Amino acid sequence: MTSLLGIDEAGRGPVLGPMVMAGIEIPQSAFKDLERQGVADSKLYGSSTKAQQRRKELAVWLSSRFRHRIEVADAAEVDLWVLGEGLNALERSLARRILGALPARPACLDGHNLFKELEEPGITALDKADATHLEVAAASILAKDLRDRLLDQLVEPYKKAFGEVRGGGYANLKTLAFVQWHQKTEGNLPPFYRRSYRWKALTA
Repeated sequence: MTSLLGIDEAGRGPVLGPMVMAGIEIPQSAFKDLERQGVADSKLYGSSTKAQQRRKELAVWLSSRFRHRIEVADAAEVDLWVLGEGLNALERSLARRILGALPARPACLDGHNLFKELEEPGITALDKADATHLEVAAASILAKDLRDRLLDQLVEPYKKAFGEVRGGGYANLKTLAFVQWHQKTEGNLPPFYRRSYRWKALTA
């Protein structure tokens, strides 16, 4: 029975926390089950608490039924790559690990220009594959769910003093409020802040 491998990431753009890449093998016979469960591009669920809960439910369902592999690059590793070979090279490195661990082919990765050098017979890189290929959408859910949970664990120790850390770790005003508070109260940036990101708002 043919299985398809989907690969996608979550957390490329934030300034807080890790980047996560997931791969998952989906047998062709299971695609109808994914459709019935409502599996779709993880971004389509939104960012609300309800959306996070729905992604978590789907991630549990997917991970309990299908072979998968997840790679995590914490903020320090992201910084090393950004200051070295670059973020694109980090993503390709994570993808190679997954391709090596999960043998199912054909495999599809989200992002043509990003992953085109990995293309070979049985491996395809497509733009917006998370919206057009269910196996990639499933991978996006696994990656996004774990990324959200890891970020929650990182900010949990600060919630009593600061309150809810909102903004998803992206470079927005809600994240900035937490980072500036941490600077003021601790005298430095959060340990999970990506120091390779030069945020002008912090020096303004």
